This record gives sequence, structure tokens and C-alpha cells, in this order.
Amino acid sequence: MLTDPRLRDALSRLDRGVLMPRAYVRRSEQGSEPVVWELLDGAHPRDRSEWQELVHSGESVLIQRDGELLEGQVRGVVSGGRMTAMSTFTPYTVEVLQRMRIAAGHRYLDLGTGPGVSLALAAALTGPGRAVGVERDEHMAAFVQKNLDLVGVGAEVVAGDALDGHAPRAPYDRIHSGIGVPCLPSAWVDQLAPGGRLVTTLATRTPSWPGQCLVARTTGGRVEAVLEGGPRGHRPLHGYTWLTAQHHLTRIAENPGLSCTTAFTPPADEAYGFWLSAAYLVPGVVRHFQADTLTVIAPEEDSWAVASPGDGTVRVHGPRDVWAELEEVHALWTRAGCPDRFHVDIPADGGQQHVAPRTGPGALDWVLPPLTAVPGQAAPSHTERGES
Repeated sequence: MLTDPRLRDALSRLDRGVLMPRAYVRRSEQGSEPVVWELLDGAHPRDRSEWQELVHSGESVLIQRDGELLEGQVRGVVSGGRMTAMSTFTPYTVEVLQRMRIAAGHRYLDLGTGPGVSLALAAALTGPGRAVGVERDEHMAAFVQKNLDLVGVGAEVVAGDALDGHAPRAPYDRIHSGIGVPCLPSAWVDQLAPGGRLVTTLATRTPSWPGQCLVARTTGGRVEAVLEGGPRGHRPLHGYTWLTAQHHLTRIAENPGLSCTTAFTPPADEAYGFWLSAAYLVPGVVRHFQADTLTVIAPEEDSWAVASPGDGTVRVHGPRDVWAELEEVHALWTRAGCPDRFHVDIPADGGQQHVAPRTGPGALDWVLPPLTAVPGQAAPSHTERGES
């Protein structure tokens, strides 16, 4: 919910059409290959109505395909390729910016800037010359800078690796990452000023249960980090490969698996602490959110579990017992007091980052994967919870 009057005013004043003068829409069915896209040009009479509705809808807007040049694009239908930049779902942008508590005069760093919507809003709150964004794609960085200059918010975009932050203007009072990372990069923490706040998504290989991490540096210099689950998060950084169960869905519908009795009733979707724990402790699984009953799939092991509608049974398939793993994590989560917030220990020497409940027994804990574990495949920068 948007409660900050300054952010509400900035959002109402920002012309998102200037930041996203062209946008892609998907014209082919989900799961079909190659994907068919159409590039809409907001200045073209045939495209203007659909483009205008899209950029002002608040939904994610697809901006760049395969790292292409953004100047001189030709409107029309194209086939294949992956989206390499998009805007963020507006309600999530609002949620994150409000949580950061940005004030006038704050030094602000935006990582993985994309088309620059969150950077423009933050710059309106900090004032001119206080906000800088880092964008890995040089074409996108130049495109965004040109558009930000047109809206006149006084923000700067530099081309570079977001994982390095931006040391020349450090330290920062507020740092926002528009990309998910498996653990907190040391550079980000080092560039956070005393009294500063940093917000990012901690990404696992599943798109189903994202975690939002808030890092604060006290005025005395101590670093404190809290991890919470939620319904939305940013997509992982460039190079991260997400699981997808898209090719299993037809098989699951045709043969859900062997029926077994179960006493385990998974908690509601809003029990974010449990589902966040499952993302780490039941690794390599993805949930099919469009299914009628809870369906969790381990695509790399060709295994799944499909809960029956309230009759005390579950259908299981494959060599991996996904249901038993969920049940075990639920027992640990319950013994730990059903936590919804977790403490993240960030060693000053750059060692392993441990996660554990803020209160209760320590049986429910895990280690965050290192940055070096990221495979090499491009990915966009945002998603809501669901299939990738």
C-alpha cells in the first residue's frame, strides 16, 4: 500500500512513457518455441493505444531483447530471443522504496537499473545529483541516461557490474538492488554508510519463493541483516539459471503419480517463513501456481508431488520424495517457533553467510550459496512468484 505522500507525488508526476518509449509484448502461447514478440512504438498511431495502456498498467514492461541496441529499433513482430531488460512490477517498486525510507539529501545507489523507473522515483525523493544507477548493459545505460535527462530528475547512470556497486560515489545512505543475488556482495555492504539501509532479493534456483533482505548499518558501524519471505521479488542477476517445470506440466496432468496417505497439511501461501525455508532446504524445486492443488516439482530429478483436495492423500512421482522433504522442513520450522524473519550473519572477512531464525532453537538454518556458483545464462530482472 502506498502511504508515503512524497513517493505518491513522485509516482503521479513521473512520465513512464518517456522512460519506456517502446515495449515488447508476447504474441505466442506460454511454453511455445520460438517465442513470438511484437515491439510496440509509442509514437506510432497503430501502436499507441496498446503501448500507453501497457506502460501505465503497473505491470512489468519488456524493454530489451538479447542485449540489443535500443536506438533505431524497428517496430513489428520478431521471433526468438530472450528479454534482457524490463521494468519492475510497480506495486513491488513502491513496497521496496517505502521500506528504504528515502529522505531528501540521501546518497542513493540503484543496482541493475533497467529502464530507470525506480531510479527516477528515488531521485525525485533525494533531490538532484544524489542518485546514481549501475547498469551492466552499455546500450541500456546510454538509453536510460538520455530518458532520465528528459524527465529532469537529476539522476546519473553508469555502465558497470552491479556486483561491484559504485565505489567513486560511496558511501551511500540507501542502496537498492533491482536484481536478485544468491548472497550479499561484499562491495554492497562495504559501500553502505553508517545509518544506511540496503534492500535486495536473495535468489535461489526456484522462482517460487523469493526472499527480501534488509541490511542496515548502525551509526556505530555494525551490520545487521534480516531476511523475510514474500509474494514477489526481483529476478536473479545476469547469468543465473532458474528452474522451470514448464515441460512437465502436461505429464503431471495426465499422470499425477502414486497415491499415498499423508498427515502433513502444508501451511497457507502466506506462511512465507516456511516457504522461504523450503526454497533453501528443499533445493531444486519449483511450484506450479496455476494448479488446482499444491504441486511441487523437482524437474532435474523428474519428480513431483501433487496434494489431493483435502482427503488426506498426496500423489508422488519419481525417485525423489519431494513431499517427505517438505514435511521434514515443516517439522524443523515448527520446532523453531514458525519464524517469519531470519537473521543473516555477514562476516567482515567475506566468509560464508549463515541464515537462522531471529528467535527460537537453531535447528532451522542454512548457508547462502556463493556468488561464484552462478551459471552462465541471461535472465530478466523481475518476476512475481510463479513459473519462469
